[in-house]
Amino acid sequence: MSGLVAAVNLNSFVAAGQLVPGGFSGLSLLIVRIAKATFNIELNYSTLYILFNIPCTLLVYKSIGQKFTIVSLVDVVVTSLFVQLIPTIYVTDDILLICVFGGILGGISGTLVLLADACGGGTDFIAIYYAKKKQKSMWNTILAFNSAMLIISGIMFGWEIALYSIIFQYVQTQVLDIYDSRYKRSVFIIITDKPKEIAHAVFEKYNHSVTQFTGIGGYSHQEKNVLYTVVGKYEEQSFINLIMSVDPKAFVNVMDSEKVIGNFNQKPY
Repeated sequence: MSGLVAAVNLNSFVAAGQLVPGGFSGLSLLIVRIAKATFNIELNYSTLYILFNIPCTLLVYKSIGQKFTIVSLVDVVVTSLFVQLIPTIYVTDDILLICVFGGILGGISGTLVLLADACGGGTDFIAIYYAKKKQKSMWNTILAFNSAMLIISGIMFGWEIALYSIIFQYVQTQVLDIYDSRYKRSVFIIITDKPKEIAHAVFEKYNHSVTQFTGIGGYSHQEKNVLYTVVGKYEEQSFINLIMSVDPKAFVNVMDSEKVIGNFNQKPY
């Protein structure tokens, strides 16, 4: 499905707006154009694109795993096939609409492949590698790389398409960043009469530890059991369901966590 959405986006939005792609595709295209314009040298786009991808593929293969790498490469191949098979569909001539809705489709495509524990290859490999290493989303870092590349393109070959391409890249990145919750955390504070049962259920299902302490109710002035734990954002709703199934009368407060330092059980790819 990710490859299909990506192909529709490439054929119906990116091509229609003549947008400059991001990542290694855009970098390869930029180098080819610079070599031709500056030195009158003809470089092969496909060769450059493959050369850029090889070290990143090997890096992810060693650090993330074989399955992740293979599924990602399959997505790249499937996208390429769909691009050849799917006809161009006219949507609009408005370049701003193309940038916005093309970016949304690109973000949806990237999100779908992330849900399959893979990515779109290229600079996405770099984003995933450093996200795992630093335990935080790196999509905006990739946006900065793409923007710098497009600014160089704008300086050398004209600003209009380069600037519209930055809008396209920005929208796509924000959609990805919103839905990529792997490195986002939620803090749970739970007031319950069944602390042991909840703590046991949480550890059994999620392998997360729970800290228990006691407090005094401001209204009832009675002693209360309070549980504190941190879970992945992607686990949030099922975590709430688990708590309420154990203690339907529990009081649950959920907050965003800026950073977690220490041992935290992270869902593997």
